[in-house]
Amino acid sequence: MVRPALAALLLATGLLGAQESFRPLVVRAPDGRPVVFHHVAGDSGAAVALGRIAAGHLPAPLTGAALTPDSIDVVLAPGENAFRALTGGRVPDWGLAVAFPDRRRVVLRSPRLTGSQDVDPGVVLRHELNHVYLALATGGGDAVPRWFNEGFAALYAGEWRWVDPVRLAWGRITGGLTPLPALERSFPATPAPAAAYVQSMAAVRNLQRRGGDRGVAQMLERVRGGATFDRALRETYGLSLSEFYVDWQQEMGREFGWAVVLTDERGLWIAAAVLVLFGWQVRRRALRREIERRRAGEDAALGPPGDHSLGVEDWERTWEHEDDAWRGEE
Repeated sequence: MVRPALAALLLATGLLGAQESFRPLVVRAPDGRPVVFHHVAGDSGAAVALGRIAAGHLPAPLTGAALTPDSIDVVLAPGENAFRALTGGRVPDWGLAVAFPDRRRVVLRSPRLTGSQDVDPGVVLRHELNHVYLALATGGGDAVPRWFNEGFAALYAGEWRWVDPVRLAWGRITGGLTPLPALERSFPATPAPAAAYVQSMAAVRNLQRRGGDRGVAQMLERVRGGATFDRALRETYGLSLSEFYVDWQQEMGREFGWAVVLTDERGLWIAAAVLVLFGWQVRRRALRREIERRRAGEDAALGPPGDHSLGVEDWERTWEHEDDAWRGEE
């Protein structure tokens, strides 16, 4: 059951001390393809649990799609050294798993290694399997933009239910989101790319809302037939890729705007500060109007410029000027 190249890789990385220590577990995905879990004895229970998930998982848009019946290999790395070796050391520290779609292979850290982290190994597995399924559906992982690839994997792994709308809204308002066009080829490594994943998932969710899972399936069928992603998008949704970017930004503003931000404590403090500032400005203008009103009243009491009769202020000025005479100094 083990592909020769994969068996050689496992032996070279020290994952297998001997062929007898290797235990394959084979399950059938909903489309009938074999999914082979390669694990050591200590991960037998995890392999069984993850096998049940793989046996019941297929991204909704690919249900009924005519995909090649190739098997998928899932390797449970029993240690960090094995994980780094199996992934070529290219996975950042936050990576819990990695997919190699063109090789139809997924490498996961053993759940024993991630037990202290707040992650669901089943969700991680579905996410990585989605990368492989998407490559099978499009003819290669590079056939679609990186943001669509990651957004598709996350959305159809059920990760949207853990998305914090407030965090997404804050990122949009404060400029913390990377524009989708900048995510066509790669994701930022630093800071943590969580925001890039969330907005990519939101963009794919936007396409799903336009035409349902069937619309996504039709677009992927066109890509597999040789159309570029831009052309497939036009023929499916009537939008070019650049038009979709503009339309999606407007949709983000409607769905993740100030109304969402104000549900957060930070947003409430900002709103309170704005209200205080606004009240101060209103009070200041009222005081200015009152001062102007009183000045106008005093000017009216003094009379027009041609009236030389002495008003109160004029009498005060006269008294000041004649003060020396009253003291007998003149």
